[in-house]
Amino acid sequence: MITIISDGKMNYIGEDLVKEMTGKGHQVEHISLEGVTIKPCTNCGGCTYKTYGKCVVRDDGDWIFPKVIQSDVILFVTPIVFGSYSFPIKRLFDKFALIMERFYYIENKELVKGGMQGRKFKFFVLGSTDSLLTEEEQAFQKLHHENLRITRGVGKAFLMNSILTTDMKKQITEEVLKA
Repeated sequence: MITIISDGKMNYIGEDLVKEMTGKGHQVEHISLEGVTIKPCTNCGGCTYKTYGKCVVRDDGDWIFPKVIQSDVILFVTPIVFGSYSFPIKRLFDKFALIMERFYYIENKELVKGGMQGRKFKFFVLGSTDSLLTEEEQAFQKLHHENLRITRGVGKAFLMNSILTTDMKKQITEEVLKA
Protein backbone atom coordinates (compact mmCIF):
# COMPACT_ATOMS: atom_id res chain seq x y z
CA MET A 1 0.00 0.00 0.00
CA ILE A 2 1.19 3.49 -0.88
CA THR A 3 0.05 6.39 1.27
CA ILE A 4 0.16 9.90 -0.15
CA ILE A 5 -0.11 12.61 2.50
CA SER A 6 -0.83 16.09 1.17
CA ASP A 7 -0.74 19.48 2.72
CA GLY A 8 -4.30 20.79 2.22
CA LYS A 9 -3.10 23.29 -0.39
CA MET A 10 -1.63 20.42 -2.42
CA ASN A 11 -4.61 18.02 -2.46
CA TYR A 12 -5.08 18.32 -6.21
CA ILE A 13 -1.53 17.07 -6.79
CA GLY A 14 -1.94 14.23 -4.29
CA GLU A 15 -5.19 13.19 -5.97
CA ASP A 16 -3.53 13.34 -9.39
CA LEU A 17 -0.77 11.01 -8.20
CA VAL A 18 -3.34 8.63 -6.69
CA LYS A 19 -5.04 8.34 -10.10
CA GLU A 20 -1.71 7.68 -11.80
CA MET A 21 -0.64 4.98 -9.34
CA THR A 22 -4.01 3.24 -9.07
CA GLY A 23 -4.10 3.23 -12.87
CA LYS A 24 -0.97 1.07 -12.67
CA GLY A 25 -2.84 -1.39 -10.45
CA HIS A 26 -1.52 -0.35 -7.03
CA GLN A 27 -3.44 0.23 -3.84
CA VAL A 28 -3.05 3.89 -2.88
CA GLU A 29 -4.55 5.92 -0.05
CA HIS A 30 -4.64 9.71 0.00
CA ILE A 31 -4.66 11.56 3.31
CA SER A 32 -5.31 15.28 3.19
CA LEU A 33 -4.10 17.34 6.13
CA GLU A 34 -6.71 20.00 5.41
CA GLY A 35 -8.63 20.57 8.64
CA VAL A 36 -6.53 17.97 10.47
CA THR A 37 -5.14 18.74 13.92
CA ILE A 38 -1.73 17.37 14.75
CA LYS A 39 -0.45 18.75 18.03
CA PRO A 40 3.30 19.27 18.38
CA CYS A 41 5.61 16.58 19.69
CA THR A 42 6.74 17.62 23.16
CA ASN A 43 9.52 15.00 23.34
CA CYS A 44 7.89 13.56 26.47
CA GLY A 45 9.03 10.01 25.66
CA GLY A 46 5.52 8.66 26.16
CA CYS A 47 5.47 6.89 22.78
CA THR A 48 8.66 5.07 23.71
CA TYR A 49 8.21 4.30 27.41
CA LYS A 50 4.58 4.78 28.50
CA THR A 51 2.30 3.87 25.59
CA TYR A 52 4.77 2.30 23.19
CA GLY A 53 3.88 3.21 19.61
CA LYS A 54 1.09 5.61 20.56
CA CYS A 55 1.34 9.30 21.28
CA VAL A 56 -0.01 10.26 24.70
CA VAL A 57 -1.39 13.47 23.16
CA ARG A 58 -4.79 12.84 21.54
CA ASP A 59 -5.19 14.38 18.09
CA ASP A 60 -5.89 13.33 14.48
CA GLY A 61 -2.69 11.33 14.52
CA ASP A 62 -4.80 8.67 16.25
CA TRP A 63 -6.34 7.74 12.87
CA ILE A 64 -3.43 8.76 10.62
CA PHE A 65 -0.55 6.82 12.19
CA PRO A 66 -2.20 3.36 11.97
CA LYS A 67 -2.58 3.98 8.21
CA VAL A 68 1.06 5.06 7.95
CA ILE A 69 2.21 1.93 9.80
CA GLN A 70 0.33 -0.27 7.31
CA SER A 71 1.90 1.52 4.33
CA ASP A 72 4.77 0.15 2.31
CA VAL A 73 5.66 3.60 0.94
CA ILE A 74 4.95 7.14 2.19
CA LEU A 75 4.86 10.14 -0.17
CA PHE A 76 4.49 13.66 1.22
CA VAL A 77 3.18 16.36 -1.10
CA THR A 78 4.08 19.76 0.33
CA PRO A 79 4.73 23.35 -0.59
CA ILE A 80 8.34 24.26 0.10
CA VAL A 81 8.46 26.77 2.94
CA PHE A 82 11.88 28.31 3.60
CA GLY A 83 13.56 25.14 2.30
CA SER A 84 11.43 22.86 4.46
CA TYR A 85 8.09 21.06 4.55
CA SER A 86 4.90 22.98 5.24
CA PHE A 87 3.86 23.41 8.87
CA PRO A 88 1.21 20.62 8.84
CA ILE A 89 3.55 18.16 7.09
CA LYS A 90 6.47 19.01 9.40
CA ARG A 91 4.32 18.59 12.50
CA LEU A 92 3.14 15.18 11.29
CA PHE A 93 6.67 14.05 10.43
CA ASP A 94 7.99 15.18 13.81
CA LYS A 95 5.68 12.60 15.40
CA PHE A 96 6.86 9.75 13.15
CA ALA A 97 9.20 8.72 15.98
CA LEU A 98 6.26 6.91 17.54
CA ILE A 99 5.98 4.54 14.59
CA MET A 100 9.69 3.84 14.37
CA GLU A 101 11.58 1.18 16.29
CA ARG A 102 11.60 1.84 19.99
CA PHE A 103 15.25 2.61 20.62
CA TYR A 104 17.86 4.91 19.16
CA TYR A 105 21.15 3.58 17.83
CA ILE A 106 24.55 5.04 17.09
CA GLU A 107 25.47 4.52 13.46
CA ASN A 108 28.49 6.18 11.85
CA LYS A 109 28.81 8.34 14.98
CA GLU A 110 25.22 9.63 14.55
CA LEU A 111 22.05 9.03 16.52
CA VAL A 112 19.38 7.22 14.46
CA LYS A 113 15.90 6.05 15.44
CA GLY A 114 16.00 2.66 13.77
CA GLY A 115 13.42 2.83 11.00
CA MET A 116 10.16 0.96 10.68
CA GLN A 117 9.78 -2.16 12.75
CA GLY A 118 10.88 -5.19 10.77
CA ARG A 119 11.10 -3.44 7.38
CA LYS A 120 12.69 -0.60 5.46
CA PHE A 121 11.12 2.86 5.78
CA LYS A 122 10.36 4.04 2.22
CA PHE A 123 9.85 7.78 2.23
CA PHE A 124 9.46 10.17 -0.70
CA VAL A 125 8.59 13.84 -0.78
CA LEU A 126 7.35 16.11 -3.55
CA GLY A 127 8.05 19.76 -2.86
CA SER A 128 6.41 22.53 -4.84
CA THR A 129 7.01 26.24 -5.16
CA ASP A 130 6.49 28.94 -7.75
CA SER A 131 10.01 30.32 -7.41
CA LEU A 132 12.68 28.16 -5.85
CA LEU A 133 15.94 29.75 -4.80
CA THR A 134 19.05 27.60 -5.11
CA GLU A 135 19.55 27.79 -1.33
CA GLU A 136 15.98 26.62 -0.69
CA GLU A 137 16.38 23.71 -3.08
CA GLN A 138 19.60 22.66 -1.37
CA ALA A 139 18.02 22.97 2.09
CA PHE A 140 14.99 20.92 1.01
CA GLN A 141 17.15 18.16 -0.48
CA LYS A 142 19.38 18.13 2.60
CA LEU A 143 16.37 17.98 4.94
CA HIS A 144 15.01 14.94 3.13
CA HIS A 145 18.45 13.30 3.06
CA GLU A 146 18.87 13.85 6.81
CA ASN A 147 15.39 12.46 7.49
CA LEU A 148 16.30 9.34 5.53
CA ARG A 149 19.51 8.92 7.55
CA ILE A 150 17.78 9.41 10.89
CA THR A 151 15.06 6.88 10.03
CA ARG A 152 17.35 4.47 8.14
CA GLY A 153 15.00 5.01 5.22
CA VAL A 154 15.22 4.99 1.47
CA GLY A 155 13.57 7.39 -0.95
CA LYS A 156 13.96 10.58 -2.89
CA ALA A 157 12.93 14.22 -2.88
CA PHE A 158 11.29 15.62 -6.02
CA LEU A 159 10.97 19.30 -6.82
CA MET A 160 8.39 20.94 -9.05
CA ASN A 161 6.90 24.26 -9.95
CA SER A 162 3.20 24.67 -9.23
CA ILE A 163 2.33 22.44 -12.21
CA LEU A 164 2.79 18.67 -12.11
CA THR A 165 3.80 17.72 -15.63
CA THR A 166 2.89 14.36 -17.16
CA ASP A 167 6.58 13.42 -17.34
CA MET A 168 7.18 14.27 -13.70
CA LYS A 169 4.04 12.37 -12.64
CA LYS A 170 5.30 9.31 -14.51
CA GLN A 171 8.80 9.65 -13.02
CA ILE A 172 7.48 9.94 -9.45
CA THR A 173 5.11 7.03 -9.97
CA GLU A 174 7.87 4.86 -11.44
CA GLU A 175 10.31 5.54 -8.60
CA VAL A 176 7.72 5.14 -5.84
CA LEU A 177 6.45 1.86 -7.29
CA LYS A 178 9.91 0.34 -7.60
CA ALA A 179 10.91 1.27 -4.03
